[in-house]
Amino acid sequence: MLRLVLSLLLLLALAFHPADPVYEDILLDETATQLIVKNQRMSLAVDKATGSWTTWNTDGLDGSLLTPQAAQPALDFSINGTYQIARYGSRLLRREISIDKDRRGVTLAITSGIRPTDEGFAYELTQAFRIFPGDTRLERTARLRRNHPGPREHFDGFRFQVPGAAVGAPAQNRLTVPGPFFTHTFVAPATPYDSLKTRKINFHSAPDAGFGLLVLDNPTVRQTLGSWMNTGGEVAYHTAIEGDGRKLTLRHDDKRAYYLTPGMAVESDVQHLSLRQSPDQVLADYRAVVGQTMPVDARTPDWVQEQVILEIYPKYFKGGLTELKARLPFYKNVGFTMIYLMPHWTGGYSPLDPFALEPKFGKPEDLKALVQEAHRLGLKVIFDMVIHVFNRKSPLPKQRPELFVRNEGDTLAYHPTWKSVTTDWAAPAYQQYMVDLVLHDQRTYGNDGYRVDAATYKGAGWNPRVPYPAYRDGSAAPELMTRMLTALRKHNPESVLLSEVFGPVFYSVCNFVHDNQTEAVPLLLEKMAKGQYTAADYKAHIANVYAALPAGANRVFYARNHDTDWFYTFGGYTPRFMAFESVHALFGIPEAFAGDPDYPYNPDEKPEIYETYRRLFSFRRQNPIFIRGEMRLADVQCSNNQIFSGLRRLNGRSALALISFSERPEEAVITLKDATSLPVLKDLQTGQVVPAKATGKNAFTVRLAPFQRVAATF
Repeated sequence: MLRLVLSLLLLLALAFHPADPVYEDILLDETATQLIVKNQRMSLAVDKATGSWTTWNTDGLDGSLLTPQAAQPALDFSINGTYQIARYGSRLLRREISIDKDRRGVTLAITSGIRPTDEGFAYELTQAFRIFPGDTRLERTARLRRNHPGPREHFDGFRFQVPGAAVGAPAQNRLTVPGPFFTHTFVAPATPYDSLKTRKINFHSAPDAGFGLLVLDNPTVRQTLGSWMNTGGEVAYHTAIEGDGRKLTLRHDDKRAYYLTPGMAVESDVQHLSLRQSPDQVLADYRAVVGQTMPVDARTPDWVQEQVILEIYPKYFKGGLTELKARLPFYKNVGFTMIYLMPHWTGGYSPLDPFALEPKFGKPEDLKALVQEAHRLGLKVIFDMVIHVFNRKSPLPKQRPELFVRNEGDTLAYHPTWKSVTTDWAAPAYQQYMVDLVLHDQRTYGNDGYRVDAATYKGAGWNPRVPYPAYRDGSAAPELMTRMLTALRKHNPESVLLSEVFGPVFYSVCNFVHDNQTEAVPLLLEKMAKGQYTAADYKAHIANVYAALPAGANRVFYARNHDTDWFYTFGGYTPRFMAFESVHALFGIPEAFAGDPDYPYNPDEKPEIYETYRRLFSFRRQNPIFIRGEMRLADVQCSNNQIFSGLRRLNGRSALALISFSERPEEAVITLKDATSLPVLKDLQTGQVVPAKATGKNAFTVRLAPFQRVAATF
């Protein structure tokens, strides 16, 4: 009886063990089943049997921000294609809590054993939670050690999840996924949680092709959760959501892949979890991290912001480069300032020889004369560039095998998407080959730089012969691009790179960036016609992009490019399509497409198309606030969701644009932040004044004709 009483007293003591102070307001506590670390604003707990993350609570919210799920461990790792904890479970081995060396926070490290063996466990996984005094931010990392003997294994990467994530009541949540999208990854800004809880969506990889940022917002309780990884641009992570019918799991797969040998340990990148009072604050946290780890290129020429880009397909001109040269004065008159020339070498986007000009387009002298004429007219010229593959029929893989990835069977590896021979971005020989190529072009033709195609990370190559980790050959594109740009700048300090793919890492190694959203605008046009998407939604999309990009990032937008018809369908230069082009011209660097002879709807077919572009670009040029002004989209509100409203500010002055996406006349109340007078609105095409009526402090009413575009500076 006495032993029973003593046992009960011991259990009670454990259950009500007072929290131990660690640093400032951070405390360590535990119960019979859980280990808890907390500050005055939030707490998290892990299971003392398994080491699994079980709860995350914060002031002002009922319930945990996550719900444990056996099939979706909060942390896992993949060996030879199998996630180990999901299959074998885990057991807590030890824990450690420490004050960080920088004394900004406290780290709780939980080490678990996975896959029991006769000697112990095959793997030890340490999950580290870093919390900060008085803050609701959380950082999470992992370290894996292999204990068991045997041949080397494929370590595919870590999986970070927030299982069953919800901020308060799930039905009150809205999900936003800032950045690019395709048809199968499209999620409108602030999409209701309940409409997603039976879906699984794999988004762009990051930070190469997208932000990799998931934002769950509960406007009812004014709480927002953001989740992302920080790899510093060195390697990709893949972001996804997966619903179980009741709740969503937020997922990031950290693709830092290695050959794992006995006794070897590998470390993850950092998962950031930010709990704030609004989506804007979460985006600010993300932007701060990106600005620190992937700062924008500091040597970008000032004129980049002024550019109006025309993408040109040499095949479009029956007379080749000579006919294109004769066309340049017309393009100059329309208002284009930069020619982006699609592949001119043999093999095109599947190169045979990037040093050799395609004979159908002309001779090297013709390309040189084209660049010279463009420069005489004041136009910049950038060439397209393919860095990721070579055609299987190219002689180069046999002549220079050291430039390419080899698989474990010691044969050439093929690109996971295009199935061409994949280049090894990390190989010093390949990097030098590309440096030699760009210097050859610069000396021979005098081009101003390049648009770099498909620099999206390719995944691990599993080349057993190279001395670097498996992930390197498929993720060193930024390093390669830096080498090329550095070499170009020695001869022409104002050389530039334009990246096709969007991710924030490319803003650090390029001077301006668009993205491969080949079907984005055609998809949105279809959704607008069905009433499923609005101009206000597009404004929210663009606002989120700018809020997440670091200061100084130059963003290029297009509504159509060469890929649009190759991978989707272009429906023509409709008034609604031109409304998108107007947004792009006034709130970014615009890029248009000169045409494709194999697909319909080329701008030369209707003179009014280029005339519309000419008036739009002329207005942009005459109002430099729309070129250099700070994006302040939140400083203007519009009561009509069919009208895009945007504001930019420069040196105490403002520029306002209102663009109707409706086929009917639309009326709206426009509210401006800190306006001192009623702006004088003018039609972008006719220059005529559009009446506006003051309706209160900083507000006015305006009526726009179908697809009308108006603007004012004040």
